[in-house]
Amino acid sequence: TGAVPNPTHQLDWRRFSSDELLSLYEAERAVLLEAAPTVPATTNFMAMYNFDALDYWRWAPKLDIVSNDHYLQSTDPESQIDIALSGDLVRSLAGGPWLLMEHSTGAVNWQPVNRAKGPGELRRNALAHVARGADGIAYFQWRAAKAGAEQWHSAMLPHAGTDSRIWRDVVRLGADLRALAEVRGSVGTAEVAIVWDWNSRWAMELPSQPSGELRFQDLVRAWYEPLWRAGVAVDFVRPDADLSAYRLVLAPSLYLVDDEGAANLTGFAERGGTLAVGFHSGAVDENCHVRLGGYPGAFREALGVRTDELFPLLPGESVGLSVGGTGTLWSERVSLAGAEPVASYTSGPLRGVPAVTRNAHGTGVTWYLATLPDPQTLAALVDRIRAEAGVEPVRGTPEGVEAVLRRGPDADYLFLINHTDRPAHVAVATDATELLTGRPVPGAVSVAAGETAVVREPRRVAGWGHS
Repeated sequence: TGAVPNPTHQLDWRRFSSDELLSLYEAERAVLLEAAPTVPATTNFMAMYNFDALDYWRWAPKLDIVSNDHYLQSTDPESQIDIALSGDLVRSLAGGPWLLMEHSTGAVNWQPVNRAKGPGELRRNALAHVARGADGIAYFQWRAAKAGAEQWHSAMLPHAGTDSRIWRDVVRLGADLRALAEVRGSVGTAEVAIVWDWNSRWAMELPSQPSGELRFQDLVRAWYEPLWRAGVAVDFVRPDADLSAYRLVLAPSLYLVDDEGAANLTGFAERGGTLAVGFHSGAVDENCHVRLGGYPGAFREALGVRTDELFPLLPGESVGLSVGGTGTLWSERVSLAGAEPVASYTSGPLRGVPAVTRNAHGTGVTWYLATLPDPQTLAALVDRIRAEAGVEPVRGTPEGVEAVLRRGPDADYLFLINHTDRPAHVAVATDATELLTGRPVPGAVSVAAGETAVVREPRRVAGWGHS
């Protein structure tokens, strides 16, 4: 256009592009179905930090097996969190186990600096995907290319040949996967759901917003991270999903939501659930048209608040919070309409105005975060919210030890991934077995620095929070 683009027009283009690519996949799948009707069809999703072009909620039902690619970002100092987030998202798209189509044994070749993986990282990465629901993991590529555009992309068989750490790590991983065969088909155990919506992501990141600093995936990860650190299981859901299995639903960034989705989320709280909503959510409908009458639009009544004006923060700017710490990215002039203040701004033009609120809605509870607290403050808030909702970690672990649970018909499988440089000891059932070694671990398991353990615990009626 010759002027500022219309966001509704741009959003329609994103939807059209995603749907046209989906129609291409369906046409190709129809040809394959006729030629080989018994062979399942898939195509590799890229649910990772740098790709947002496709609405995978629309794609997933069309795949016989949901599969994904995932590569680490060299500049991310805690890329294990992105692995977990991606795995939880893909498992949620699949509604159960899925296939990892591509990841790398070491460095890739398409980032500004392509980092090699550290000791034990290949194994930790691979088993983290399995922990989050992958029933198969594949690498790109088998043999490192001698020439061409991807000659510096790692492989299972590197340029150095079999006399290499990567080769030895790959062989060890093969033995690990054989030892974990019985885990195949087991599922997740989440009581927390995070709302993820590609339409909302596209709309919020279009130009001419109150702030161009907002990034959907960054906001979701900020709320996801304290749950990951605490060992709390998480699913991702559409706004209109069945929420009956959850105690707590988080909507860190849901700028766009239609009436059906908004009613589903607020109804969840009304029926006894806990709903927490992040700033700039519910602001527009499915056509990118502002919901009039004050913010946060579709969620205003359920949250018990009303905002009449937005005060986004400049890069590097922050505001103090009465609970300690600071808020960044965003602030807004919130007035209470039934909610109680939990934290207020202590600096800036909104000094004394509520920044975090809590509201009784129906038989449940709603929370509103009108800013992005610093990581420590946000973690304390998320811990409080999920504790009040009755959500517990899958297992208590030392800091830096990732705990993930997969549930089979007769046993639970506890994955313990030690991201630290010191050994860790974790309590387990008295009749537990560590599958990677085949050894009984009655009552406790030791996980060496940088290593992984997978513990089978027979199912029981009571104990360890199992049902």
